[in-house]
Amino acid sequence: MRRFIFISVMLAASLVTLAQNSTEAIDVSLDDTFTAFLADEGQGTNILNKARGTTVMTLSPDNDYVFVLSAPQDGWWKILEIWKVGDDDSDVILEGSDTGEYWIHYLALGVDTRNYGGQELYLRDAPDEDASVVFTFDKEMLLMPLDIHGDWVKVQVDGYDIVGWIEAEWLCSNPQTNCC
Repeated sequence: MRRFIFISVMLAASLVTLAQNSTEAIDVSLDDTFTAFLADEGQGTNILNKARGTTVMTLSPDNDYVFVLSAPQDGWWKILEIWKVGDDDSDVILEGSDTGEYWIHYLALGVDTRNYGGQELYLRDAPDEDASVVFTFDKEMLLMPLDIHGDWVKVQVDGYDIVGWIEAEWLCSNPQTNCC
């Protein structure tokens, strides 16, 4: 629960900062972070020492995990923090990397949409509300995050080759509950 509150506070602070700077151009740097959950349902999920690197850890498929991520590149996300979601919300100790970095592929990650009331949401071809719509939906969906740009996230729709940008406020990174 403390992690959920932390994520909510951090997301709210980020949105306030973005709103305050809405008239300025947004410069995305490697310091931008994004939160997602483990959506991989395989035998275990590999954590690598760099994008396309060597496996240094494998996460158990028996737990729910949340990641704080940054620096997306070519389908890979740099992991800043991992924790198990549950009764104890325990941190996962990152260890074993000779580079000091930990990476995960976007296909293992997920975020759910927050259109719990059937709101119509749009994926756009660019991170801008005036950009062309590439996909419209009114049901909750699982999306895999590919990139971030300000308060927009580039996603792929689970199970489809549909890719587009959505505003981060419509995404939930908690695998056990919604983000109301």
